[in-house]
Amino acid sequence: MAKVAALLLLALVGATATAPTTKCFPDGFYLGTATAAYQVEGGVNETGRTSSIWDDFCRSRDDLQCANVADDMLHRYESDIKIMQDMGLTSFRLSISWSRVMTWSAATKRMVRNDEGIAFYHRLLDAVIRAKMAPIVTLYHWDLPSALYVGSGGWLSRDVVPHFKEYANLMFDEFGTKVPIWTTFNEPWSFCVGGYGEGYHAPGLSHSDTASYLAAHHVLLAHAAVVRLFHSRRHQFYPTAQIGIVLNSDMPFPLDPTSPDDVATSERKLQFSLGWFLSPIVHGDYPEVMKAYAGDHLPVFSDDEKAHLKGTYDVFMVNYYSSSVVTDCNSTRSTVTCDSLKQGWQRDAGVDNARAPPGARPGSVNAKGEPLCGWFSGYPDGYLPLTRWVHAHNTSTPILLTENGWCGNATIDNQDQLWYFQTHLDRVWQGLQEGLPLIGYTAWSFLDNYEWGSFEPRFGLFYVNYTTKTGGKESYDPAASDLARIPRPAATWFAQVAQTRCLVPESTTRLDAQPPRPLPSWLQGAIYLGYTAPMAIAVVAMLAFHGHLPRVPAGAHETTPLLRTA
Repeated sequence: MAKVAALLLLALVGATATAPTTKCFPDGFYLGTATAAYQVEGGVNETGRTSSIWDDFCRSRDDLQCANVADDMLHRYESDIKIMQDMGLTSFRLSISWSRVMTWSAATKRMVRNDEGIAFYHRLLDAVIRAKMAPIVTLYHWDLPSALYVGSGGWLSRDVVPHFKEYANLMFDEFGTKVPIWTTFNEPWSFCVGGYGEGYHAPGLSHSDTASYLAAHHVLLAHAAVVRLFHSRRHQFYPTAQIGIVLNSDMPFPLDPTSPDDVATSERKLQFSLGWFLSPIVHGDYPEVMKAYAGDHLPVFSDDEKAHLKGTYDVFMVNYYSSSVVTDCNSTRSTVTCDSLKQGWQRDAGVDNARAPPGARPGSVNAKGEPLCGWFSGYPDGYLPLTRWVHAHNTSTPILLTENGWCGNATIDNQDQLWYFQTHLDRVWQGLQEGLPLIGYTAWSFLDNYEWGSFEPRFGLFYVNYTTKTGGKESYDPAASDLARIPRPAATWFAQVAQTRCLVPESTTRLDAQPPRPLPSWLQGAIYLGYTAPMAIAVVAMLAFHGHLPRVPAGAHETTPLLRTA
């Protein structure tokens, strides 16, 4: 350490005026990461948890893995939060498992509290707060209790709305004093289209013109009911707390920017994904273009429902991963026919979005060389256009960037993932400079996790060494060395950003570079960035953080045996 400190001081003394311009984030700007309960917790039969539609769906399909153990965060949350704390993160986005905190009462036909499950989330949130991170809590991340689906159809029934309101009210009672930012739903587009229209998500329904729209309609009514409840109660527990709904879309660029038809198709794609949910909460009704193209497939809000919906947000929340190039499915340049689009939402939208923008990076591939995410193209220049589109709906509303990440594989030294986070966080900084009211950035995800049917692709800042039992239909007790967390290069880089609150130049964080020994490349980057004594202090802190990360031999790969941790 003394030798490293001496070299550090020499580097600082030798600083010149050619140092790069520092790009730093303002005080109070959240730099965090995210998980979701079903994807990481495991413990499906512990703490009184009962079945969700995802448990049922994965068990009913031979081609799907299950998340009975997942990342075992139910038992490892303390060490996971310690890693986040050592990274210097200031927020942690998580979700609550509805079927862990409540259970079905056959006598009352209502969900009732489960004290054991509630106690787990008290412990989890207390640990997050002790680590000086802000918990950002999602009420619904796709794991509807099975009891609310069987017999009623889940989100296809308006009856689920009061159940969701009762659940939210209990969560505000229990955790309201601890949570500064709440989310009602995560990506309703994903679970309404994927689960109720195209069948690749739970509950697996497909071949309907209307089911996705009906599910989304009830989701919006449930969202409005909960936000109105929250606004009426927050003075009792956290007067400055905020609430919103997490929405997602790719950024669809027109195939020909000079073509009015392609420009209109780009806007229609945005309205059919983001606008589907954003327009009702801002304006009280669905976008006009959706009404025109979906026709009577789209439900109708009453005047009272429109008034109830309008204004049900405190903050806009946006998930962005990818961009596309679009044209109308009827265009002579389309790669698809309109009839080939899936029944319902996709066919109504009428968009060919199969192409990636020039210069975009495809996601990682599997062992056969096949893309793990056919929908994905890493394109940082789509991030701000999408964010500006959301911002234009209400320019006084703060924006929280709630997910952003690289579609990866089992590679630990994933340089594409590092590039992705470097370039996208640079665009976030640019957005702040132009005056966008951004309040935080959330990397998806903290860990490799269950990706809704399998453990591929891998989005984690930290690689997780799954075993052949991890995705089985039955639970098992993992060994201490199973599911070890191993930092990828992006994790180390993101820790530097969080601790210094400044972007580290890309050229200094490439692990394939050959910096002079004995300083590792991540430390060279920190020295190059600051050239100041305060930065030296931050680098020393990073040395301490680096010592806390799980270590793996330099030549290791995914099949390298790992030492047991206990």
